[in-house]
Amino acid sequence: MAKDFLTEPPNDTQQDAEPTDDRENREPVRIMVVGSRQGITAVVNWLVRLGFAQMADWSDLQRAPNTGQWMRVLTKWLHKN
Repeated sequence: MAKDFLTEPPNDTQQDAEPTDDRENREPVRIMVVGSRQGITAVVNWLVRLGFAQMADWSDLQRAPNTGQWMRVLTKWLHKN
């Protein structure tokens, strides 16, 4: 299942041996972590250590709308079958 996720979004400038429109075969899935600053940092660090994502893939820490809590967002690209 981990192979279903790509680490980078499709890139129009990438050259494949056989040109295909990969954008039709992928969809973005967003993961949002909401909570305290310390809680979010702990979860993001845990997911980075597991190899789920790199630290640079996460958005900056920002205020979640209408809650007063904090959040970070990650976009993973999922292969459609």
